[in-house]
Amino acid sequence: MEIIISDHINYISEEIALLVSQTLPEGRPEGFIQCREFLERQFGSSPVLERFQAVDSILKEAGRTFKKDAGIIEKYFHPYPDSVLYLADAVLLFQKWDCNERADTLEAYVRRQTPSERNYRFCMMNIENFSDYSGQSADSVTLADVSTWLDQSPLSPNDKWEIFSAFVKWEEHLEIIIRLMKKAEAVLEKTKALWQPLVTGFHQYWQEQCAHRDVIGDIVQKFHIDLRTDSQRPVFLAPNVININSFGCSLPDPKYPCPWDYYSIGILYGKALDLDFDMQLKDGRQLYTCLQFLKLLSDKSKLEIMASITKQPAYGAQLARQMNLTTATISYHMNALIMEGLVCVHRDSKRLYYSVNKDTVKKMLHYLEVLLL
Repeated sequence: MEIIISDHINYISEEIALLVSQTLPEGRPEGFIQCREFLERQFGSSPVLERFQAVDSILKEAGRTFKKDAGIIEKYFHPYPDSVLYLADAVLLFQKWDCNERADTLEAYVRRQTPSERNYRFCMMNIENFSDYSGQSADSVTLADVSTWLDQSPLSPNDKWEIFSAFVKWEEHLEIIIRLMKKAEAVLEKTKALWQPLVTGFHQYWQEQCAHRDVIGDIVQKFHIDLRTDSQRPVFLAPNVININSFGCSLPDPKYPCPWDYYSIGILYGKALDLDFDMQLKDGRQLYTCLQFLKLLSDKSKLEIMASITKQPAYGAQLARQMNLTTATISYHMNALIMEGLVCVHRDSKRLYYSVNKDTVKKMLHYLEVLLL
């Protein structure tokens, strides 16, 4: 299977990440501070920490740039409670963007969509990672379907109405969103000297890895995500800069073909880091992993999801119906569970099925037993 390693960022993805980060505590992506503190304890002073310093400087520049826009950014890019959704999603519709596209091409794309296409994409309502909507055709989706979808979501009545209104009157909101994204793009251009070496290092590292090992096979083994198919599409591997320690993937929508399967990987890679496939856990990292395990399962929704897929694998839309959650919320929880190795993913035809990684759960329970009993 051919692997294409990106030597540049996905501007739209990074712009959105910058804007979302401005709505979060301390203006940092979720997990950024915790991850940095953990690596400082593990490695002390290390060249790896320079990546955090670079991203921190980019986020500080964004904070200065958007100081007067805080209210409007909060309105459009702050996730709703217990959800990964934010208001701008109802306008932008969860599209997986080509790495060469910018805010202006995003605007052109949205304006070209027909009403039926917008309805179709809204009903998909899923983050780009692990999209598995069962697939109504665009022609069969109506505003009534969109309304029904929102009625079934766990959002508050005010939030539902806000999203529906933004979807119907999207042109009134698009200009504001694009203006914010263009300012985010200006931040990225201004700080290019900081993030470009990180992207160059990403490209060199993964080129070398691909030359000497089965990287896709290693991803299956490490993250328990198996998206291999009989397709001749190559895999496109791209860096996340703002979301420094994230891992995600997306499949081409059958209705909107893409020439590749797409993986995005944070810029924390190399010896002793999470994306080093030869890493051996030490006691300190085991303890950290165990704490993450307990933290995740202290969340009621995550625990219920794990219980639901213990005996029978399920796909996202199926779980959403069972648990009365949106597929976006299911994907949000799944992403966290997958990152800690608690859930496995495998592809069957056009769907992604989730199941409990019982080996990892048993290891965590055994470690707790040794630690506490």
